[in-house]
Amino acid sequence: MIPKWWCLMIVLSAFMIQVISFGTAGAIGLYNIEFIEYFNVGAAEVSLIGSINLGVFLGAGPFVSLLMRHMSYRRVAVIGSLLSTTSLLCVPFLDNIIYLYIIYGIFTGLGFAMVYLPSSVLAGMYFNKHRSLATGVATSGSGIGAVVFPLLVHSLIQYYGWKGSVFILAGLSLQCIVFSALLIPMNKKPNREELKSVLTNSNIHEKQTNNPEIDHMMTNGNCDNYNGHTSISEKKVQENDEVTKLMENSEPAAESLKHCYVLCDFSFLIFFINNILWNMGVAISWILAPEYFVSMGLTKGNAATILTFGGVGCFIGCIIGGGLGNIQSLSRLSMYISWNIAVGILIMFLPFKIFQSVEILSFIMFLNGLGFGGILGLLVIFTVDLLGEKALGDAFGYLMLSNGVGSIIGPPLGGAFKDYLGTYDPTFFFAGTLIIVAGLVMFLIPIREKFVPRPTRTAVELTIEVNLKT
Repeated sequence: MIPKWWCLMIVLSAFMIQVISFGTAGAIGLYNIEFIEYFNVGAAEVSLIGSINLGVFLGAGPFVSLLMRHMSYRRVAVIGSLLSTTSLLCVPFLDNIIYLYIIYGIFTGLGFAMVYLPSSVLAGMYFNKHRSLATGVATSGSGIGAVVFPLLVHSLIQYYGWKGSVFILAGLSLQCIVFSALLIPMNKKPNREELKSVLTNSNIHEKQTNNPEIDHMMTNGNCDNYNGHTSISEKKVQENDEVTKLMENSEPAAESLKHCYVLCDFSFLIFFINNILWNMGVAISWILAPEYFVSMGLTKGNAATILTFGGVGCFIGCIIGGGLGNIQSLSRLSMYISWNIAVGILIMFLPFKIFQSVEILSFIMFLNGLGFGGILGLLVIFTVDLLGEKALGDAFGYLMLSNGVGSIIGPPLGGAFKDYLGTYDPTFFFAGTLIIVAGLVMFLIPIREKFVPRPTRTAVELTIEVNLKT
């Protein structure tokens, strides 16, 4: 039986996993400076290392979701920990940047994806009433990683060189095994009879689970996800949540649609596109920022310090975003759009000479991190708003895919701009514009809901019915 306080251990595990995984991935900007000198290559070639890593890290979501269907969350995370650690141990022995693309970019990124996704999904599933706050706290680990790792990596490179520092990062990555071992799933799949019954009813009603262990935990107050009530009253969320729950045990005829059904929802599709755009801009600003700051005449230590302030802001922003997301009277969509636009504007401040001092850049990056953290703190709860709790695993996997696509495209494109134009200034104007556009795209969701009535039967329901008939 799962202890009633185990939900706190899940949040702690997710928090520490994000500290290590995002901290390691975010520190690549400092290594880029070393790689340019060591491999004697340009900014575009070097930036591709981090973009592949971050892109695979975030973009492998659907693949990891598939693994989570066939293996326990804990096993997936442990395998991911071993993969990321082994890959990092190989990095210092590589003498060609192409190998870095493969070993560090692909394999390390995939390993971190296999650790990150199970922990994030479980942190959201163990809570209902306080889901937004719980996921905000878990996500704030990425902010702590962004605070600690730039300074840590800078110091390690000074004392041990970039190769020696990577060995130490591999040791830290190995600790993810400990936190992965704490991930205990709580899923219970319904049977096919329940799936058939929901399609014969014109209205979908909330159902109680048949799992006796969960019944026992509801009576004992084990985490607020077992209180027998839903915290979101919107009919759309309830419907999609129930349909997705019943869809989990459908026959092999629907197997190929178990993942892509989330893209049938217009609002989630817009959210998917939004994530591609803002990740392009954010990846440019975080991966290329250290070299950009050095090109302004600042030291590598200054660049690490400025990034640290961004991490502090991200940590605080995740907590604030998660906390505000719990307030039902506030519009999560409005907050999400506002933070997108604000982050885009702040990034466009960086190229102006008047702001190019350590103090002002640190303050701008702090505000930038604050907005970025607010976005991260709302990702899980807003996904639940759109598709329901039971779709969280598949939906968040696709959300990671969109993040990965943006992260792969953005930095090489920004590096190419710099190599062609000879300056980073247009690159950061471009990055800010992408994030602002990402925020504006989200206005399509309320506009469509105002002018286009929602159908009585969702695309997800129709997909299930067609596959049952076949």
